[in-house]
Amino acid sequence: MSCLFALAVFSACDSGDPATTGGASTQAPTQPGSGDPIGAPPAAGIYFSPMGVKLEIGAPPAPALEALGEPLSELPCPSCAMLAKDVDYRYDGFVLTVTYPETGDDYITGIRLSGDKYAIPGGVTIGSTLEEVLAAYGTDYQENNGFYTYTQGLSTLEFSIKDGKVVQILYGYDWDNA
Repeated sequence: MSCLFALAVFSACDSGDPATTGGASTQAPTQPGSGDPIGAPPAAGIYFSPMGVKLEIGAPPAPALEALGEPLSELPCPSCAMLAKDVDYRYDGFVLTVTYPETGDDYITGIRLSGDKYAIPGGVTIGSTLEEVLAAYGTDYQENNGFYTYTQGLSTLEFSIKDGKVVQILYGYDWDNA
């Protein structure tokens, strides 16, 4: 998996934000209303726990990377959301994206499940039905072309639904509201 995952999930390059130049922000994003750099506390409720390791968007990556052990592969690329480097760490069943800003703290910015090896909180997995997603997560979502997105704080949980079944699960950083 490439850093295209980050582009698809976060769509920061398509934001049309006048503060971006050539796909890179001229400053690090900040917490809403605070001016403090992101490295935000994670949003409660939107998380993924493979191998007993709790992964949350916005959390520092070092403890998680240490607990998860050696990834199958690493793919670094420039971040299109800000002046930073993103690294996709591929593990069996999921990809973890970490952003390493030029200034400020490192943090987890994406998780993509790549198969049905893991169920996420609520018991949903790739192959679950839309009804199972709605039963687990409710109806407070945004739907766009088969993508059902739940947002909590600066975290998003997105389900791609095709023919009534989950075909992709993505956790992401909500760059639009950062």
